[in-house]
Amino acid sequence: MEWALVQKGKVRDIYESEGGEYIALVASDRVSAFDKILPVEIEDKGKILTKMSAFWFCKITSWLPTGVNRAFITIDNSDMEGEFFMRPEFNGRTTLMKKVRMLPVEAIVRGYITGSLWKAYKGGTREFCGLTLPDGLQNCGKIDPPIFTPTTKAPQGQHDENISFEQMVDLFADEGYDKPVKLAEAVRKCSLDLYRHARDYAEEKGVILADTKFEFGLDENGELYLADEILTPDSSRFWPADKYQPGQEQPSMDKQIIRDYIAANEGLTEIPEDILAKTKLQYERCLELLTE
Repeated sequence: MEWALVQKGKVRDIYESEGGEYIALVASDRVSAFDKILPVEIEDKGKILTKMSAFWFCKITSWLPTGVNRAFITIDNSDMEGEFFMRPEFNGRTTLMKKVRMLPVEAIVRGYITGSLWKAYKGGTREFCGLTLPDGLQNCGKIDPPIFTPTTKAPQGQHDENISFEQMVDLFADEGYDKPVKLAEAVRKCSLDLYRHARDYAEEKGVILADTKFEFGLDENGELYLADEILTPDSSRFWPADKYQPGQEQPSMDKQIIRDYIAANEGLTEIPEDILAKTKLQYERCLELLTE
């Protein structure tokens, strides 16, 4: 089978099969933060993300609501037809998936108030993505029940925009999707269900899943699929449960380590080796705790 590179993303390269039935996501060691590709790499980061995402795709099979499928097929290069992905540079980094038409939103679920949500809340904002948050929340405090806060998908280098559920419906309608309300409801329900299951599982392993994002697509028959990567330290916030203290920033087991360095150094993107090493160590620790 022949493959063609169709997109070079911030951290992954996307290949499409000759007949257009499959795509392959190849996770690099590139690092992105604040919607920018940084001039650094973390050794074996792509392999960690690939292994973590595959673990979750297998784990969530029984958690998916009726009518939602998974696009994930395999990360075993020997199961990928043809010789292309047998080359050493693809080993352990490649995820084979069914090709679907990706929806134009990131489905974000927040179980704790942190990041941009806390920044807005601390500044006095109580309306977020069409939802009203109560007074009295603490930094990194738990949000119960979790909330669904979708965003648009901005072109590379630009910022995604927070939108309400109603705006998501309008976006689906503008894009010509059939039954946009039903589609939006399915995306929201699946995202919240998966977050709750993953959060509970992670807590059993001593890890707090603070928030995460999912991406979905439709196949040629209009069937909904969970796609892309899921529940990795690049797409989620993970905190060690034994060190959790609401009211302050938490020790990170994810990309927040790099975000914090950039924010504390006036946007400097030349990340020192010790910060990169710390980030890799926490990625590895997160993978070990969740998959052991």
